[in-house]
Amino acid sequence: MASVEQNLCFGDCNFEKPYSECGYSQGKDDDFDWEQVNTKQRPSTDQWIPSAPAFMMVNTSGRFPGQRAQLVVPQLKENDTHCLIFQYYVASGEGTSPGQLYIYVKENNSPVGFPVWNSSGPALQTWKQVELAVSTFWPNFYQLIFEVVTSGQPGLLAIKDISLQGHQCMSTPHFSHIKGVEVNARQTATFHCTINGQHKDHISYRLWLQGIGGREAPMKDTKPVNQRRYTATFDVVNTTKGDSGRYRCIVQSDKGVGVSSYAELIVKRGQKGLEGRAVVKEVAPDI
Repeated sequence: MASVEQNLCFGDCNFEKPYSECGYSQGKDDDFDWEQVNTKQRPSTDQWIPSAPAFMMVNTSGRFPGQRAQLVVPQLKENDTHCLIFQYYVASGEGTSPGQLYIYVKENNSPVGFPVWNSSGPALQTWKQVELAVSTFWPNFYQLIFEVVTSGQPGLLAIKDISLQGHQCMSTPHFSHIKGVEVNARQTATFHCTINGQHKDHISYRLWLQGIGGREAPMKDTKPVNQRRYTATFDVVNTTKGDSGRYRCIVQSDKGVGVSSYAELIVKRGQKGLEGRAVVKEVAPDI
């Protein structure tokens, strides 16, 4: 088994060498590939090409709306929260967008699920830094996927300088363990997520519960744990068997996004007289 330090080094990539040497790969279920660009080796006069020496890029010119290009980071493992930092760049014609950049965090061999982050705002042709605070616990591993979805407009989206820090992010909150929940059908499943920091300092942040099948729940309320942590509560109301599956907590700051590990929701066959009651049992974390 590879050590944590080996995994961390394996995930770093500044794209000055072939991306495959960093352990990165092109997606297998998308429509086209990312391009690797090295302006030191091949200078460009294209006004949209950024000035950075090396990066991965998606050129959206000539693409139909909704086409996808995925870049897959190697599997990574760390016991506790650590931080991945990268920079992204968007360029297009005035008043248009070439598409969206999404990030998926896939845990173990589970389905890819839904994005935890996406690019927003106008195409300013400047590099912006993003922090990903990923919380996984031994022996789980995770995998990041960068995906561009085209808009049908010409332009480009690029990423560079992907760096795994091996410690918590400086400006983005992270989560402790999240416990699974077991309820009867039609009951409310209540999840509790513990976050570092104080909620009063996170008023502008968005917190939500994300199910691997697509169901989401907004934050219901918060409660301080101590001076360093608080707990956010999320209700999955009127549950059905179809809501069973894995759920995780996400917090989006102005600097990036924090992602918890997954926890299991088990929805059992409903019993008469129990409709609407609160959580009946917490399930130990999946390890």
